[in-house]
Amino acid sequence: MRLRLPDPRQQGRWRRRLPALALAWAVVAALSVLPLTLGPATAAHADSGVTVAGPNRYDPATGADGLPGSVTVTPAKNLSNQVVQVSWSGFTPTVNWDGTQASVAKEGDSGVMYPVRVYQCRGADPKITDCYGNWLYGGESALGFDQPSRDVGVLAPDFPTNQQWAVTGADGSGTASIEVWSAKQSPSLGCDATHPCSIVVEPNYGGDPNDAGRVRDGAADCNDHEFDMDFDSNTATDYIVRSIGASWKTGNWTGERCAWNKRTVVPLEFSPTADDCKAAAAEFSAAGLEMANRAVQQWRSGFCEGTDPLSMQYSPAGGEPQARADFLGGTGATVALTARPDRSPAPRPYVYAPLATTGISVVYLVDDPETGRQIRSMRLNARLMAKMLTQSYTGAANVASVAGNPNCIFMDPEFRQLNPDSTLGGAHWPSSCAANAINMLPIVLGGTTDLVYQLTSWIAGDPDAAQFLQGAPDPWGMHVDSFYLRPKFPGYPVEAFQPQDFSGIVGESGDKAVWKQWEWNPLLGGLGQVARNLLQLQPTAINPDAVGGTHGKIGRQSIGQRTLFAVLDAGQARAFGLPEAALQNPAGAFVTPGLDSYRAAVDDMPLDALTGTQQLPYGTAGTDFAKDQRAYPLTTVQYAMAPTAGLADAKAKAVSTFLRRTTDPGGGQVYGAGPGQLAGGFLGLTTDQLAQAQAAVTHVAAQDGTLPGNQKAPAGDTGPATSAGDAAATGGQAAAGSTGTGSSNGAAGGDGDFAGSAGAGGATGTGAATGTPKSGTASPGAGPLDAAPVAAGRPAPDRAGAARLLLPVALVTGLVLLVGGPAALILGGTPAGARLVGGLRSGWGRLRRTGR
Repeated sequence: MRLRLPDPRQQGRWRRRLPALALAWAVVAALSVLPLTLGPATAAHADSGVTVAGPNRYDPATGADGLPGSVTVTPAKNLSNQVVQVSWSGFTPTVNWDGTQASVAKEGDSGVMYPVRVYQCRGADPKITDCYGNWLYGGESALGFDQPSRDVGVLAPDFPTNQQWAVTGADGSGTASIEVWSAKQSPSLGCDATHPCSIVVEPNYGGDPNDAGRVRDGAADCNDHEFDMDFDSNTATDYIVRSIGASWKTGNWTGERCAWNKRTVVPLEFSPTADDCKAAAAEFSAAGLEMANRAVQQWRSGFCEGTDPLSMQYSPAGGEPQARADFLGGTGATVALTARPDRSPAPRPYVYAPLATTGISVVYLVDDPETGRQIRSMRLNARLMAKMLTQSYTGAANVASVAGNPNCIFMDPEFRQLNPDSTLGGAHWPSSCAANAINMLPIVLGGTTDLVYQLTSWIAGDPDAAQFLQGAPDPWGMHVDSFYLRPKFPGYPVEAFQPQDFSGIVGESGDKAVWKQWEWNPLLGGLGQVARNLLQLQPTAINPDAVGGTHGKIGRQSIGQRTLFAVLDAGQARAFGLPEAALQNPAGAFVTPGLDSYRAAVDDMPLDALTGTQQLPYGTAGTDFAKDQRAYPLTTVQYAMAPTAGLADAKAKAVSTFLRRTTDPGGGQVYGAGPGQLAGGFLGLTTDQLAQAQAAVTHVAAQDGTLPGNQKAPAGDTGPATSAGDAAATGGQAAAGSTGTGSSNGAAGGDGDFAGSAGAGGATGTGAATGTPKSGTASPGAGPLDAAPVAAGRPAPDRAGAARLLLPVALVTGLVLLVGGPAALILGGTPAGARLVGGLRSGWGRLRRTGR
């Protein structure tokens, strides 16, 4: 091996390079305080789980107790209606009666020993009567297990029980997911920011709770394990817990006394919600975009706090098309929330303010039929979604409209090709649809919504799905349900799901009508009802067998045998811990919803010069989106349509304050579960979107008559009068003779606004790159895909020179920060410092995009 000797000419090179190294280190220091993502939202301090000591582990071989276990609940603070993860270690393994490892525990199962129950309970030190769904829930606390006989109907007064049954593995560990309810979902539990609740983890290690041998005059002996698995009492199984009247002495015990003695209690802390805001007259109203409900409610819970509270009325119901129409007509809410723009000539002055980006999620609860365990990985493409949403599987009736098609998606060769069992780590898909054939179509919402329009636009823009919808069979011979062919059905996209196939046959016995009309029923209660049905394992199918002339609901599915799909917003999917399918994008990649895949999609979105909004260009070849394997195909940017004329001063200030706080990089755009922060499942705004939102704040506060796309209202245009609903919300009316210029109350610089960090375009428009329409001019009747595909955050050509000048500025700034880092950190907590950092972030964002 040759050794290279030191070159005397190079001995001073490090000394000579010290200035350059210092400068490079300064750049690193500068980059460390600047965001390196499209979204400037920052993460709040993560709420970690809470771990407490568990019961001593029971050893069935010796009958003795061992070391204590532990229980963790994540998250346990800043909670709302969501799913939390419960995990434990050091527990006795759950086994079948023959000693083999059990994979599933069910209520009342007499063949599984040492199962675990998980409850949500009232208070930080709950009694058995405080645990929701327990047989004694709501009973007299002082009596404990010795309750008088009571009506079983009072056990779950609000919803079907949310308690979970789970198993412990051979290594002593286990997990369970449980939906926790706030006082809004469960008034009887009453969990809120001032009324604590808890999770109770209760393993059943056996013992004799009811004196099964009748030798102790009915007294319990939890150290007596004679009856743990005697094939009669089975006291180490959930059979004894589930039984009422198991005590021969009183007839009123449940058999849970010994299991309760082994309980572990983990306290929960609920975050304030919008329902906790002090009663106050709403300063303005907003309507629409149920997809944003999680984010809006969390914002509202923070905006009503502090020395300058903001009170607003928000109604997500009714659908975005109706909310837009009412807003444009001046008869609806003050602000309309939407995911689609209105491209007709504006009947009143208003602007679009971006709020956040999220996605539409296809979620599923599917269990491995061999193990009963949940499968958490699935791929779907647009054609598979089209098959499910057009009732094209035969289900329970092989009628002419779907003749020859598979029974359900799990029998579809296309699904099997995309989801081979080899990719599931040993898990298997259901091999038969017999048990759930009629109730396997997705749970979806009814009514007109932007969610349905975007989902069906994605399907219609996919070449394979489009051909399938036009009647071409897939490569395996499956065809679309004939009731979804033209002219019976207008085709996708649509704003609302409407079942088309009501055909059917009569069963062989002649008394059983099997109709496709029963298999699929979109829910009119909105996305909240979709989530509720899914979490309660309740399909929307109707029983084709009439009982007393009435067709009731299909029964709930059981854990271990679930085959449920649903279409939800990503905010709810994330809050409830639901697995989200990886969807195929136009580039052929399968992508799940998430911040990175949202960022990629937003970067691919053209900006519509007419409205200043962004949407994905479905079905358009050659675009960035068509080539981007990172982009999630159902990403959607959410907007507020806010008036820029016709509002009274107080209302204009309230609306602009809402927009400002919602889009504040240090407030409503901070990721977190706390009041006023950006909820999970949502991506913060890009730099250009922030500039657009900031401009909207200014225009709304000034009531200057600005129109979508920053077109100005004609001179003297006053816009529509304030609606009656708006006047009621403020207790006043718009000033007589108010013109398009309006009042400047609440404009930039007032009430802690964004003064000093306007960035590009603060005085003239949104500050976002608009690009040039393909035709050279914007046509009012053109579709939203007619705009030039200029991606968000990409500077127009004439900005490149200015962006290049940012490089020396960034270098010098880095050196300054290296030397004066502490001062910068101190300034970061001041308004001046925040504006400085905001300006640096904006500049760095433009620099990064120019360099690509």
